[in-house]
Amino acid sequence: MSDTTPTKPTTIGEQIEKLRERVKSTPGDSRAQAQLGDLLYQSGDLDNAKTHLSIATAIDPGLVGSYIQLGTICIRDCEYFRALGSWGMAQTFRPQDYIRLKMAVALPPIVENTNYIAIMQARLGQALKHMAEAGLNLEAPARDSATLFYLAYHGYNDRAYYEALVNIYLKSQPEYGAVAPHCAAGRDRIKEPRIKIGFVSSFFFDHSIGRLFKGMMMGLDHKRFHVTVGFLPHRTDHVTEEIKRRVDRTIQLPLDLSASREKLMAQELDVVVYPELGMDVFALTLAMARVAPVQAMSWGHPVTSGIPNMDYFVSSEDLEGPGSEDHYSEKVFKLNTFGTCYARPMMPETPKTRADFGMEEDVHYYMVAQYLFKLHPDFDQILGDVLKRDPKGHILLVHGARRRWSELLLARFKNSIPQVVDRIRFVPSQSHDNFLALMGCVDVSLDIPQFNGGNTTLEALSIGLPVVTMPTEFARGRYCMSIYKHMRYTDLVAESPEQYAELAVRLATDPEFKDQAKDRIAETVPRAFDNKEAIKEWERFFIEACAEKGIEPG
Repeated sequence: MSDTTPTKPTTIGEQIEKLRERVKSTPGDSRAQAQLGDLLYQSGDLDNAKTHLSIATAIDPGLVGSYIQLGTICIRDCEYFRALGSWGMAQTFRPQDYIRLKMAVALPPIVENTNYIAIMQARLGQALKHMAEAGLNLEAPARDSATLFYLAYHGYNDRAYYEALVNIYLKSQPEYGAVAPHCAAGRDRIKEPRIKIGFVSSFFFDHSIGRLFKGMMMGLDHKRFHVTVGFLPHRTDHVTEEIKRRVDRTIQLPLDLSASREKLMAQELDVVVYPELGMDVFALTLAMARVAPVQAMSWGHPVTSGIPNMDYFVSSEDLEGPGSEDHYSEKVFKLNTFGTCYARPMMPETPKTRADFGMEEDVHYYMVAQYLFKLHPDFDQILGDVLKRDPKGHILLVHGARRRWSELLLARFKNSIPQVVDRIRFVPSQSHDNFLALMGCVDVSLDIPQFNGGNTTLEALSIGLPVVTMPTEFARGRYCMSIYKHMRYTDLVAESPEQYAELAVRLATDPEFKDQAKDRIAETVPRAFDNKEAIKEWERFFIEACAEKGIEPG
């Protein structure tokens, strides 16, 4: 006999392999199938997770957790009714109000056409009305609870929907709107005379939120401001560590709403800023409490929060069009510059060629360098117009998190722009360095009018790639124009879909025009990076907002 005891698998990969062996020998073991599905789900292998969760629930319909995970994967795959069916089965065996709300407001990432958007908008309005009357108990919402994230890509004013959703949460659990004692009684300003500012997010890593906001957070004047950064559990990397080194204090907030709220209140902040709300339901519910006398959100996800305790939406003059105050439940504070101090990206050391990406040399490539769920159906016609004007043109899209999104978009293009669909191409998802290298191999970047690129626009311009844009009504459709105006170069800002297509094609087919554009971008783009004016404007906001509450820097 061996005198050694078999070691238990420790890494998630080892656990997955162990369970694969188990289900191979006993495929009817529903628990093993469910455990394997859960681990694959956690590791991000959603296709195989879907398979094993489906098998597990087919064998044992009482596996509620597996049904919930399966529904979450299905809605990401735009299998709307299968998702509702999976969550419905979970409700049959263990009713939970957070699943009721999740079912009521579920939205698929990719939409077929504008009619589908209209139907989903109408359905959502009715669903929120019914949920408000349902007497829900939404205690301690799970991280995958109801969110309206994909609503922002429909191209409408989201305010009423967010106000209704927040009202449902607050009606269920009034303590979500709790107020920190120091907000009424004040704090000891002798111990810390500086204005105490806190920033809270799940995305302070090498993510668009981390890149867009880290420069400002780290660059605030430490003589006047004490900076605390609250990290909600997600990922950590070199950006996280850089932020930790450059601010006064960092705190790790647990995935327990009450504990996180108490930990934030204990900081006795004068101001709290949520760079984005609506991307993460935990952050949204956490932000419902008043943890500071001044509470603000910003344009990391550029829609209102709908939260009564949220005082300000910090935007900028160029991001807001006429009457934009109606888009927000918060008071809009407009910075006098584009509000990011963004570090210029470093280009990969070894440049790549078109051949490295399987691209042809005699083709004009127009790249849409954004997430696929941002592609509004109205953008299809602009893409079609570009390809009709340029017979040598190809549209380049990057596969998203789910391959199903590419399949659905291609099916949509076959209906909306059938004459040119054969010249729309998808390439695999890329590492960050390869993504920059890929942008360096195309002719033009096409900004989506309904939801612009912020991070991707700055990256494209940093390597001299011309970006064509067309501003629309909402802040989410005005990022690129705002960047160009800050650069003092607006030649590629279109005023109509026809002008948009004309500019794009001219850039790809007229070498002289393209060279002029690239020269002007090279000349003006430094203004877009390391923008210290943005830091000063944020400091102006903190001082003015605090002054209204009688708070002055020591």
